[in-house]
Amino acid sequence: MLKNNAPFLILILLIIISFSFSCRRKTIEIVITPEALKNHLQRARYFGNVKKVETDTYYYSNRDSNYFLSNKNIQLYSSDGYLTQVILLDKNNDTVSKRILYYLPNANENYWLEYNYRDFNVTKDTFIYDKNGFKSEEYFWLNDSLLYKIQYKTDAIGGIIEMKRLLPEYMLTNKVYYNDYGLMERIEEYDPDNKLFKFITIEYDNYGDEVNRRAYKASNEMIEYTYTQYNNDGLIQKIIFEDRLHHMREDRIYTQHDKTKNWLEEITMQGKDTVRKRVREIRYY
Repeated sequence: MLKNNAPFLILILLIIISFSFSCRRKTIEIVITPEALKNHLQRARYFGNVKKVETDTYYYSNRDSNYFLSNKNIQLYSSDGYLTQVILLDKNNDTVSKRILYYLPNANENYWLEYNYRDFNVTKDTFIYDKNGFKSEEYFWLNDSLLYKIQYKTDAIGGIIEMKRLLPEYMLTNKVYYNDYGLMERIEEYDPDNKLFKFITIEYDNYGDEVNRRAYKASNEMIEYTYTQYNNDGLIQKIIFEDRLHHMREDRIYTQHDKTKNWLEEITMQGKDTVRKRVREIRYY
């Protein structure tokens, strides 16, 4: 009787084992947010509810074997992840510039003002939106003079698919293409005669993080390459940038991260020489 039911009993045992493992396995849902729907924190690849980021930039002196502070950049974010202020300080802690961003009730950016305390001028950038709330125009002013404007075309969710920069004497056009997840995968740049002169391709990993970025001439000759490496926990480890036109390579190594997975220290090397260090202090809501 037992022999006759052996295949059936084995099947039941396999089902029980399979169910037992499935109960213990933690499934992680990967959510990839389209570029058009990201806030400023997501576009900058910050994790957590960031309130303030202070970044000190140091340059390395081979002669003195030491780092020297160059400047401090301060970024302030709203509780819903949008940039509200950017302040640049010099090595003496004097304010070089301050940018203040203003928003509409629907969180669309209305305009920003940047005060330059060295050149004693003010720049202003204003944004116009269509009936769907998607960006349609942008005007860039220096004091009272209009320097240029940008006209946008967008897709069904507000992703920019074309931008025309209109300057006094000529126009430059960029076209943007997206993958199935709404992430940019190709950017084309056109000259004033509307001929393609450069394009960029972008590749992502399964989590939607950029891993490869390549820039090409219109003739398909690669001129720049950027590779980004992450560990198994999604922490950024290294960025390798190659400028093939000028035979220059730069390695950025990320040595420290906080508990929220944001990097705290970046060391930049050119060949065997250390040239720069950036240190971040991040505060959260």
